[in-house]
Amino acid sequence: MIKYFFKFFQIILLASIVVSCAQESAPSGGKKDITPPDIISSLPPNGSPGFTGDKFELKFSEFVVLKEINKQLLISPPVKENPDFHLKGKSLIVKFKEELKPNTTYSVYFGDAIQDLTEGNPIHNFTYIFSTGDHVDSLSVKGQLLEAFDLQPVEGAVVMLYRNNNDTIPLDSLPLTVSPYYLSKTDKNGDFQFKGLADDHYLIFALLDQNSNYIFDQPTEEIAFIDSLIQPYYNAPAKVDTTTSADSLVFEIDSVVNNISDKIKPDTLTKNEESINSVKMFMFQQPDTNQRLMEAKLIRLNTIQFIFSNPAKTVSINAENFPQRDLWHLTKWSKEQDTLLWFLHEADITVDTLNLILTNYGDTLGKVYIPTKLTDKTIRNLGRKDKKPEKFKKNILSFSTNMNRVIKPTSILKLKFDQPIETIITDSILFIAGDDSSYAPSFKPLDSLHLTYLFPITLQEDTKYTLLIPDSCFIDWNGYFNKEKIVSFSTKSVADYGTLTVNLQPEEKGNYLFQLLDIKEKVVKQVSFTNDTSLLMEYLDPAKYLLKIIIDKNDNGKWDAGNYYDKIEPEVVTYYGKIINIRANWELEETWKFDSHNRSVSPQKKKK
Repeated sequence: MIKYFFKFFQIILLASIVVSCAQESAPSGGKKDITPPDIISSLPPNGSPGFTGDKFELKFSEFVVLKEINKQLLISPPVKENPDFHLKGKSLIVKFKEELKPNTTYSVYFGDAIQDLTEGNPIHNFTYIFSTGDHVDSLSVKGQLLEAFDLQPVEGAVVMLYRNNNDTIPLDSLPLTVSPYYLSKTDKNGDFQFKGLADDHYLIFALLDQNSNYIFDQPTEEIAFIDSLIQPYYNAPAKVDTTTSADSLVFEIDSVVNNISDKIKPDTLTKNEESINSVKMFMFQQPDTNQRLMEAKLIRLNTIQFIFSNPAKTVSINAENFPQRDLWHLTKWSKEQDTLLWFLHEADITVDTLNLILTNYGDTLGKVYIPTKLTDKTIRNLGRKDKKPEKFKKNILSFSTNMNRVIKPTSILKLKFDQPIETIITDSILFIAGDDSSYAPSFKPLDSLHLTYLFPITLQEDTKYTLLIPDSCFIDWNGYFNKEKIVSFSTKSVADYGTLTVNLQPEEKGNYLFQLLDIKEKVVKQVSFTNDTSLLMEYLDPAKYLLKIIIDKNDNGKWDAGNYYDKIEPEVVTYYGKIINIRANWELEETWKFDSHNRSVSPQKKKK
């Protein structure tokens, strides 16, 4: 009896195990789904000619959602209104609101807008193509858009193609006046692609479009262009998008084969992938040549600042409520000549507000009303921006110095004052170098207004220094004087620094700027040269550096953006192929051969 009981128990146990194994249960974990939805089919099939309706339908392998479809959608040629989008089950129905052009190939670019419902995985850069004529244009263009100054990829820019199909507007004026014929958009790597193009020559133009009208009409919009027409290439059938249905693939391949003689020039059939991806564009902000006054205000006691949009040496500033006398203010221009400082002589200012009119070549730039006194309200307003309203107190002459903590033995010591200095009393100034001390060190002015003074001393390595400046040692032309200040700093040993020698070998003679950059691309050192040269850079802090060259075509000592109106492309920049690692007490030598016509991306920003 017991034997039969155990036999029965084993049967029940085995049955329960089988049932439990057969039951489905939710997984307890596992890898996150990163697979985008599959496109099961499209109706009409992707790549179909003879489109006569007003809608098409896409069927997916799972439920999908549309994310920012109005921002990502691009339709070429453009339509006046975006179509309606309707999700039904696992399908997306796209219905146009207007009549489509006859005998035209349309491409509907979705970007990354189509995503699966659960994880948000996008179908990357999906494009649906159809034609209202009897054939589908099947050529394409690929390329990449980079910032011209630092070669970083530009994301979210609109890339536009124009056809010369009008008799009234010159081709190179189209980006300024009308919408493009074909549209694409750059991804995070700066890559873009056009599909469904006709065999033609195109003007290509890229735009960071601030007002979303596909026209270059804002002075702050960044642009890129190629000063020659481009021609699209044929993509081999093996590269046809396999996300379309089987029927559409058969039709598209047949369509391509049947129309090769009409659509493709024979020599383009030998173009390889490198040629297809050969379009490189470089984005820049075109300089605004219109002169404007950007800002004018009292920035501190007895100091007015004027900021202009361009170098402003031709600008005249006159006071309408104050007599024009020679010494009631002094002027100083910035190096770029776009910023002007007025230093007011307080004793000669008899009005609380200056009514100023600014003109440029006889044209009025504007009128401004600037207070001449620092009231409590003015100090509070200045303090909101500076966070330190006490620095605007009336009876203090402010100055700054580059003698901060640790400096290099090669440093040139300077004092910079906010107002022109009239008197220096050095008798009580104490300078201590290591164990040695001295009084009354000398200071030499570096500019005609006596705003900057040089402290001429040869520094020693691995030494501590102290500069004691009692109050009233420096007195400005309004009679204000400095407060007491103690400046302590030191130098390190030469062994704490590294040395770099760079042998520069351009392929041809030209005007070049070499830049040593820190890892954040801040300029550490800049040198101009014209042909083969060797640069020795000592006392470099141990760190990682980048090497950059600017092809300085106009020899003005800086990088210049392009100008579309004059068909001037931005100056070429190129980076050395590796990051330079400077170590303490270490000497490194690098040789850089470069071509002034080729751009090379920074090694820390290369696409992986």
